[in-house]
Amino acid sequence: MRFAKTSVALTAAALLSVAAPSATADDDPQYPKGNPPATNCLPSFYNPPTGQKDKPMGHYYDDANDKKTAFWFFAESGTGTLPFAPATLAELKRNGIKAEGVCPVGPLKGGKGVWTPVGRDGYSNINFLNGRIWYPGGWKFTNTKTGRSHRVDGFWLHNFPFITRASANVYIDDKPSPHIIELAHYDTVDFYTDLINPRINQGKISLGPKDWKFKLSEQYSRELRDILGADIKPDTHVITLEINASLLPGQQLPLKPGYEKDEPGN
Repeated sequence: MRFAKTSVALTAAALLSVAAPSATADDDPQYPKGNPPATNCLPSFYNPPTGQKDKPMGHYYDDANDKKTAFWFFAESGTGTLPFAPATLAELKRNGIKAEGVCPVGPLKGGKGVWTPVGRDGYSNINFLNGRIWYPGGWKFTNTKTGRSHRVDGFWLHNFPFITRASANVYIDDKPSPHIIELAHYDTVDFYTDLINPRINQGKISLGPKDWKFKLSEQYSRELRDILGADIKPDTHVITLEINASLLPGQQLPLKPGYEKDEPGN
């Protein structure tokens, strides 16, 4: 059984990791028109898409510093839905914590999670030199009682092709001096087994995993507790990812049925 899953994983990776060079790292790319970001998300610290001038060291895309080149990854375009697990949502509500999207990531209705554009059409890319699958934007948690916040802006999966965890640039109380933390880990074999999974979603053909569960890291658990007061134990299932991707460029694919794009923020 294990051998069968591994075979599926290799096949899936071969089919979906069709890569092409991006612009050089010195270029400031714009959001593509075919799959636009949310309009109700918070500005990113990464310039230029949101017009801020105080971007930290680094770049909107994940640079390969020695080659000045990154590569697009995972089909052409699409969307990913990331609803919070019920226990996570309950703990956020118990502490009066508001969830918001950081562009191009947008919030789901009722603060129940976030959604993100995916695909090589200007969003996710894979850096073969450091094995990171990079995504711009993220999410922000704010304790409405204390005013303190914990913000993810730029996150990635690693280490390709044996991806086992997710990490991010994190800002505490919106100070533009990020540090990197591990966010979560997951079952890589189950992800690859479910990676293609073709189906019809609201009249369109979608590809991608349907039920990819992320488990909270010890470091993220500690920072959420110390900064926001949220008591979510390490190794707890905190969020689920469903990707609806297309092999065609510019497809504004629907999210998981029951969710809508660009919902008004709370």
